[in-house]
Amino acid sequence: MAFDYLALGIFSLVIIFMAAYGYKVSAKTAEDYMMAGRTIGVVVMFFFVLFAISSSWTFYGFPGLLYLHGPGYVFFIWGSVAGFAALYMFLGPRLWALSKLNRFLSPIEALSERYESKTLRVLLSIAMLAFIVPYVGIQPLGVGRGFEALTGMPLWVGAAYTSVLLVILVVLGGMRIVAWVNIFLGMVYVTALLGSLFWAVSVIFPDAGLVQAAHELVEISPDKLSTPGPLGEYTPTLVIGTFVVGLLAFAWPHVVIGAMTARDKTLFKWFPLLIFIFGGLFFYVIPFIWGSLVAPAALPGVTSVAEADSIVQTVIQIYLPRWFAVFVLMGVIAAAVSTAAVQLMTSSIIVARDVIQGVLKPNASDKQITSLARYSVAGIVIVSLSVTIFVQLGIGEEAMALYLTDVSVPGFAQWAPALVGGLLWKRGTKQGAIAGTAVGVIYLILGLLITGSGGERFLLFNLHPVVPTLPLNALVYVVVSKLTPKPSEHIEDIFFTEVEDYLLSDRSAK
Repeated sequence: MAFDYLALGIFSLVIIFMAAYGYKVSAKTAEDYMMAGRTIGVVVMFFFVLFAISSSWTFYGFPGLLYLHGPGYVFFIWGSVAGFAALYMFLGPRLWALSKLNRFLSPIEALSERYESKTLRVLLSIAMLAFIVPYVGIQPLGVGRGFEALTGMPLWVGAAYTSVLLVILVVLGGMRIVAWVNIFLGMVYVTALLGSLFWAVSVIFPDAGLVQAAHELVEISPDKLSTPGPLGEYTPTLVIGTFVVGLLAFAWPHVVIGAMTARDKTLFKWFPLLIFIFGGLFFYVIPFIWGSLVAPAALPGVTSVAEADSIVQTVIQIYLPRWFAVFVLMGVIAAAVSTAAVQLMTSSIIVARDVIQGVLKPNASDKQITSLARYSVAGIVIVSLSVTIFVQLGIGEEAMALYLTDVSVPGFAQWAPALVGGLLWKRGTKQGAIAGTAVGVIYLILGLLITGSGGERFLLFNLHPVVPTLPLNALVYVVVSKLTPKPSEHIEDIFFTEVEDYLLSDRSAK
């Protein structure tokens, strides 16, 4: 047990040292703290974005859902990879150029100026915070479950440990160090995830590896190898819907904001290819094999959500040495911190730049909003941890993977029409953006909260929350935009003509 604490202590000190160094060398400006000085290159961006989305969910929630339901959920991952690539191919370059030309520090700020509406700025800020802040709490929850499985300590111990690391990293380091630390955390994460898979397969299935695992799973539970899965959940309709939900990854705010930190436009040429090859074809295959093949063959019979979410950690503890189980937990912590740090940075930017400076205190100085962003981190973590506390008390517990796809992603999707229309459609108006977003968010919240006696979401017609809410949002946005006066020529010049000219010029490559 002493080794466990020593290893985790050293790991924590490395992160804290990197954060402290980042604070020492940073420029102490809002642009440096929030946008990393717009200096992120393609290699750092790859680690920054990939491990901003590869969280404890990827190590626990994703394999856990595959374990329970079979391989159907993997279509969410393939949709997400395509969504991320699309963001950096189509929306990312325009948002980057627009933000660089006009010194915007938040995508919400850019949209509020595009639509000339403080009302929209408040609406988008509240909506994004409402769905991103609770998801931050899922990361400490994942670590807490790992701590619980490894040491027997209560879930809240691991959650509190992770939260302290997060606050120190984000308060001291800002976006630049969060991006750079993600390289270190990503290396630990990949080594733990990939190393544990190879080692576990060689120990548990020494004769024929994954082929042996597949044969054993055919004997034990063949329905876990195909859709619709052992519980009959993943019908063709749900599989298609799951893929579509994944495509909406282009609207995840903590990924969108990454596009604004790029050094130059050449990043957008190579980045989508990296995401497809290394993110989709290599990285996400590892947890897929863990959850759909290795874990169910090695440790069959688990039926509870909580046990399934920590099934990878449990298999490792049973079959591999104790010291390696500790290293794997460090990988999970790395995953949780890398994701939650970016989410925290995004949330603090929204609070400081969009809510406080954008609405409440317009004359706030550069130094003041930087301080406010730092101060808000602790408050956001406290609110986020309430999610972990609810789960610990058994209130509203559900699979980690489903919390992402059934709650957070539908929430993030509600700014997609305003985002896409604001960057690509000259005819989009503030009235359309406000009406569409408001209708979508209100409908989604009511649909999630008002349920039948058996949990049926009858307001959503028992469909995935995105299916009825996003089309209605988009329809209202387009119709209201068509019925209201088009934006001024001044707005068209700034947000379309100047952006297109800049992207075509040599200046954007520097």
